[in-house]
Amino acid sequence: MIRVLSVIFFTAAITACSQTVDQQADDYVEASYALCGAKVKAFSKSDDGKIRVICQNDSYFVVKNQSTLAYMQELNGAYCHGKGFTVFSERKNYFTFTCTDDKNFNIPK
Repeated sequence: MIRVLSVIFFTAAITACSQTVDQQADDYVEASYALCGAKVKAFSKSDDGKIRVICQNDSYFVVKNQSTLAYMQELNGAYCHGKGFTVFSERKNYFTFTCTDDKNFNIPK
């Protein structure tokens, strides 16, 4: 498990050189709880700011930016009781998501 985390942190550091290693670690921890509700298999951040996450349960998310990730954490707590998402998509005017307990939501931005 430590090897996997090391690879993830190394990959994240390479793809987003403008952030410090500590910031990348914070982003990883946020993603693990904001999106998955538990463990993350893979985490990366591209130069354009998009964050890609694959969860232990094979859920996959692409988050457009850091502020969306922060808002997802709030949505997870308020609507999914911290259990995470199986599906999350950001549309022009809405966030549409399904919690791990199969509850569906369409929340205006």
